[in-house]
Parts: sequence; structure tokens; C-alpha cells
Amino acid sequence: MKLAKTLTNITLCLLACSVFIGCRPVSKVKRTLALNDIHIQAAIAEDKGDYQTAYDLWTNYVERRPQSVLAEHRLGLVEIELGLYEQAIGHLRIAHDLKPGNIEYINALATALLKAGQKDALMALLLETTDEGPAGSGQLRLARFAQQAGLMDEAHQALLRSIIENNGQSPIPYIEMANFANTIGDSNAEIKNLRYALWFDRSDPVILNRLTNLGMIAGPSLALIPQE
Repeated sequence: MKLAKTLTNITLCLLACSVFIGCRPVSKVKRTLALNDIHIQAAIAEDKGDYQTAYDLWTNYVERRPQSVLAEHRLGLVEIELGLYEQAIGHLRIAHDLKPGNIEYINALATALLKAGQKDALMALLLETTDEGPAGSGQLRLARFAQQAGLMDEAHQALLRSIIENNGQSPIPYIEMANFANTIGDSNAEIKNLRYALWFDRSDPVILNRLTNLGMIAGPSLALIPQE
């Protein structure tokens, strides 16, 4: 009888353990599905422009799964749309810290800093991340945000550095420099950089049209070999 009772107790214990262990994956699956459902509903709300609903959903997601790169990033973007720039900076900085080389996350954090008027923090971020992306692209990113922040000297210096780093591989830095020159009313610099950009494609209709509007007799012969 003792042996039978002992075996019965062991069997009950094993059954209890198997039930407990078996329930854990089910609970995990339910939780995962719930988070996925929040993700889907938040995305739908964003697409509809219902940022308040998206904000509530992503906030719930982050509360349940802190430091989820996806959720921190998306919540930060929604907060920008709602004008909650300080909150956005916090969430977007977490996303950036978790994946510092992600260009999308850098741009999002920079946008929040720009809108919050935090110019020093903005420039610090952009200077720290100039090596992220193709050659020269980090300097172009710095120039773009610096110009939006009204830091024209910093923007100009960044454009010069982007041209050097690009090393004549793309017309983009020259086009960006021409755009900058147009902004400050320097038509000579605009023409010169458009002519550098034309060297990459002598029949580029956009560049040729811009040169025509600047009083040049546009044609392939206007192309100049790019220089730093």
C-alpha cells in the first residue's frame, strides 16, 4: 500500500509539473499575440492620422515591453506629430542608443531635437554620427539640419566636408551646395556647383534647366570636372 501511495503521489507531481510547464508557452503566445495586435492597431491609427489613438496604443506597448526598439521609435514619431517634442526625444534617444547606426533613428531623433529647439544637443548628435551612412552622407545630414536650425556657417562647413569625403563619386554634394548657395542668394556659387554636378550627367534636364534660369546658355560643355 505504501508503495502504491508513493507512486500515486509521484504521478500527481509529474502531472502537475507537466501542466505548469505546458501552460507557460501558451501564456507567452497569448502575450505575444496581444502585443502584435497593439502594433497592428497602432499602425492603422497612424495611417488614418489618428495620432492620439496611436499614442495611447504605443504607450501601452512600451509600458509592457520597455526598450523595444520598434515601439520606442514609433511612439517617438507619434509624439512628434502631437507636438510632444520633449517626450519624443526621450523615446527616440532610447531607440538610437539601442541601435546607434540606424539612419532612420538618427533622423527621427534629430527632428525631435530640432523641433524642441535644442540646437546644442542637435549638433552634438549630428557630429557624433557623421560616419554613419555612405561617404559624405553624414555631413549632408548635418548640413540639412543645421540649415533648418538657422546655423548657416555650420551648414556651409558641413557641405564642404561632404564634398571632400565624397571624393567626386556623386553629384549630390554639389547639388546640395548649389541649393545652399541659392538659399543665401549666391548665384555664382550656385552656378559653379551646378556645373560640377553636370559633369556626372551632361544631359541632366533638371540641372540644365536650372542653369538656363540662372542666365547660362545651357549645354554639355558647361560641365566642370568636380573639385574639392
